[in-house]
This record gives sequence, structure tokens and C-alpha cells, in this order.
Amino acid sequence: MNESLFIRLVKYFYGINKPFDEFTKKVIYEAANKVAFGLIIFLFVSIFLSLGIVNLYATPNIDNIAIGMIFADGIAVLIALTYIEIVVKRFGLGEYDYSNESERKKAVRSYIVRNIITLILIVILIIYVDLCLHGDSSVIVFVVYAILFVISRYLDYRRKFK
Repeated sequence: MNESLFIRLVKYFYGINKPFDEFTKKVIYEAANKVAFGLIIFLFVSIFLSLGIVNLYATPNIDNIAIGMIFADGIAVLIALTYIEIVVKRFGLGEYDYSNESERKKAVRSYIVRNIITLILIVILIIYVDLCLHGDSSVIVFVVYAILFVISRYLDYRRKFK
């Protein structure tokens, strides 16, 4: 079955292993439309706010405005991802009974690879933000984050596969 890129991305990010039927596609597309509309409104508001703030303050504060907008955009993305996660859990799309052991092993392997990639990308993002902000974060921040991430993923693994 040929799936769209959007459906494959949703299945990848939320660990959905089963194929989507028409009802599931309708639910996911409706949630995606709500998220897209909310993000468009947020972007228009943030554009006008940042333009207004830049006009009110002197140029040295532009760096602070840019950093504030980066964090606001990050919060908006987290809200959008949380909404999609709620929809996925509400309709039970992440739950799947495996018909045989090889299908289960493939899902476990995909889960582990996906979470390793996520951990690497988030640590790279943390390092990049730290370098951009000229921070002096120690290695402990990254180690603590990695340990907490691994613990949370292990608990999620136990919930899904055990």
C-alpha cells in the first residue's frame, strides 16, 4: 500500500506499526489541519509582535528578541506535537497486537533505532543552542539529559512491548 509522506512521518514519530484505515487517516488529517491552522495563526502573531518590538526598542535588543522568538517557536512546536500525541493516544493508534515474533522484533528494532536517532539529534540541538548563546554548560547537563531520556524511553518500551 502506497502511503503519503505525511502518514509515514506520523507513523514514524509516534511509533505506529499498523496500517491506517480510512477512519484513522481522517482523524490524523483533521488533527493535522487543526495544528497547521494554529501554527499559521501563531506565526502571523509572532511576526507582528516581533516587528512591533523591534520598532520600539534600540538595535542591541534584537538579539534578545530573536532568542525569545526561537524559544516561542519551540514552545509552539511542542504544543503542536503534544496535541497530535493526544489524538494518537485517544484513538489507540500506537497500540498494536503483533501477529508473530518477527513482526514484534522488527517493531522493537525500529523503536530502538528511532529513539537513538532522536537522542543524538536532541543532544546536537542542545550543544548548538549552548554554542549560540555562548553558554558555559558543563558535560553534566548532557549526561543528565541522556540518562533521563534513556530512562523515559525504557519505561515507554516496557509499556509498549512487554
